[in-house]
Amino acid sequence: MSGAKKTERIALMGEISDSITLLESIAPRQVDGYALSPKSKLPWKVLLYRGALAWRMAELGRSAFESLASSKLVSGIVLTRAAVEVSAALWFLCAKITAVVDSQRIGDADDYLIKLSMGTATGWPEDSSPGTVTMPRSVRVGKLLDHAEKDIEGFKHYYGVLSEYAHPNWAGTVLLYSDTNRQTAMTSFGQNVRKAESTKKIGVSNLSVALKMFHSRYNRISDLLPSFIGVCESNPSDAQST
Repeated sequence: MSGAKKTERIALMGEISDSITLLESIAPRQVDGYALSPKSKLPWKVLLYRGALAWRMAELGRSAFESLASSKLVSGIVLTRAAVEVSAALWFLCAKITAVVDSQRIGDADDYLIKLSMGTATGWPEDSSPGTVTMPRSVRVGKLLDHAEKDIEGFKHYYGVLSEYAHPNWAGTVLLYSDTNRQTAMTSFGQNVRKAESTKKIGVSNLSVALKMFHSRYNRISDLLPSFIGVCESNPSDAQST
């Protein structure tokens, strides 16, 4: 790696560290639903999910950063891929809030807030007993990625690149952990024996983007919240579901 590229990567790692530290400092400790709105539960649901995402992003981001810094590249990329999904989820949430504010109608926002905050993809064992609560289906990760792709061209492609390492495909197995001498047919194994620098660049750059996306939408939701609350309180019959 050239000196300039190494300096650039070190600077980017510093930015990532600062971004994670900031996120850890702003992740909420409590949300007072009644203080947000005595008339609607929707604003609380928004901050409930956003707050949980902030804590998840801080944990994943920190672990991804530490793995990449110590050249545990597959671990770092798997964690980075998970962080990218969190950013896509927050992007989706922000889009739903924006739609409510722009249209001045609640629409399907409450349905999606329930799916986001309480949804499960695999479901729980069937129980037909009276009064049993059925868990809603979660929003598919693919749908979250599609939504981000509308605003950020190439988002899904780079997620796919991360997936090549996250899955036991060539990139996440033979590429990084083996080196074959084609003349002698002798294969050597080890950690990051090939393509370590280019792989680290993939992880670092994607983690940086994921964190920037997260902070952007986190702050945007704060800006939109007063208007969102106004719409919810103007439509109380649509904003009181559990």
